Amino acid sequence: MEKRFSNYFTLWFIAFVLMVSNIWGISIFSLDEAKNASCAREMLERGDLIVPTFNYELRTDKPPLHYYFMMIAYKLFGVNEFSARFFSSLFGSFTVLVTFLFAKRVFDEKIALLSYLVLLSSLHFVFQFHMAVPDPFLIFFITSAVFSFYIFYKEGKKIFLWLFYICLGFGILSKGLVAIVLPTFTVLVFLALRRELGFLKSMSISKGLLITILISLPWYIAVGIKTDWIWVKEFLLKHNISRFSDSMEGHGGIFLITFLFVIIGMLPFSIFLPQTVKEVLKNKTNPTVLFLSLFVFIYTLFFSISKTKLPNYTVVVYPSLAVLIGITLTKLKIYKYFYSLLFYFILTLIIPIALYFILKNDENLYLVAQHSFFFFILTVGAFLSLIFYKNIKKVIISLSLSSILMTLVFFFILMPRIDKESSVKVILPYIDKDLPIGYYKRYNPAFSFYLKKRIVKLESPQEVEEFIKQGKVNILTREEFLEELRDVKGLKVVVKKKDLFENPTSVLLKNF
Repeated sequence: MEKRFSNYFTLWFIAFVLMVSNIWGISIFSLDEAKNASCAREMLERGDLIVPTFNYELRTDKPPLHYYFMMIAYKLFGVNEFSARFFSSLFGSFTVLVTFLFAKRVFDEKIALLSYLVLLSSLHFVFQFHMAVPDPFLIFFITSAVFSFYIFYKEGKKIFLWLFYICLGFGILSKGLVAIVLPTFTVLVFLALRRELGFLKSMSISKGLLITILISLPWYIAVGIKTDWIWVKEFLLKHNISRFSDSMEGHGGIFLITFLFVIIGMLPFSIFLPQTVKEVLKNKTNPTVLFLSLFVFIYTLFFSISKTKLPNYTVVVYPSLAVLIGITLTKLKIYKYFYSLLFYFILTLIIPIALYFILKNDENLYLVAQHSFFFFILTVGAFLSLIFYKNIKKVIISLSLSSILMTLVFFFILMPRIDKESSVKVILPYIDKDLPIGYYKRYNPAFSFYLKKRIVKLESPQEVEEFIKQGKVNILTREEFLEELRDVKGLKVVVKKKDLFENPTSVLLKNF
């Protein structure tokens, strides 16, 4: 028992080290990260566990669970990048461990270890748990929910049924109704295909839903009461229904792009998806394979139909897909897979070269273009896998170790160098924090996280003129709005810098 615990701890610790790698050394520059991290800071500052605000105005984007964990981290470690991301990374390591334990329980240790490696080898998966956003918590709770249901279905142990309902409740507190709609729909489709809808009688649905409701509903009621139900209306209508029915913030795309997100996100082992599909179809009568494949397909299909499409939406399916790929890797001998390795080798040759020219032509990042050649680490892994083609174990080791090394290089070398070019890093030293700070129409929300004070909203040139009457001030805006302020006397551009991975250019103005 002690040895088993030691093995599990080692697996968890390795995953945690990868998930937490340099979360302290990269600034909060992502727009979503900045809003979430700032919102948690403001809630902690006010001692308010109910109403989320950004720049001291109501924020209706997300439920509060990730704010709570950030607030705990802020209390423990102070308000900084590490704190904002710490629990995201911790839940990432838990997700990997839960996937391992599930695969070991329903299959065997070999498949469990392969599933573990598949997840840790996905740069996108690890990247997601480096972010101060709600997705890491949603991924953990939905993964735990679907795995708990299946263990209950297979073994009949009630503890896993209650875990299923508990995880659904915390999932709803993480990101809303998606946490209950898609897992329960998958369960219904699974039982219908198995002609076992009668199994629902054993699921204590009324008691289970009561558990889910008791965990999730009190906060929704409280925030509704405190905001005259504005938060609830905006969250449901704008951030759920509108995101599904309309493309928001330019995040649209063709139907198949969501499936492409999964394929790219699960590299390198997604190169074996053709073999995995064959294995799934061959074993479609196996209830575990059927359940996991249904969950992956239903979840991905849902966000393919959704008008708003983002790569992070489908990361929830990675643990289940990792198990399916893990099963396939144990049977790779029966499949032709040389062309999968050859495809990956060619792809890893193209990636650094393409990335170099993309960065070289980016006015923000041309200075770091040469660092794109670090991605040849993946090429080396791909090349070794071709050399060891007939030795499946060495193929898997070559692919996984090169990917994990690339992940560490990405977070400890590439991202810090790119981060130096962020608009926030460049502009912050020019801001006098003792002076009043305003913004004209729009600004990069990361400034709120670092300035830790209200940034006054200015909607017209007249409001700007009134604002600068109080003396010297800082005004943040975007380059696209500068023409509107050309007649405001005494206002000069101090510095401007294009936002990382975004179209706008941030600008700091001062009056002299």
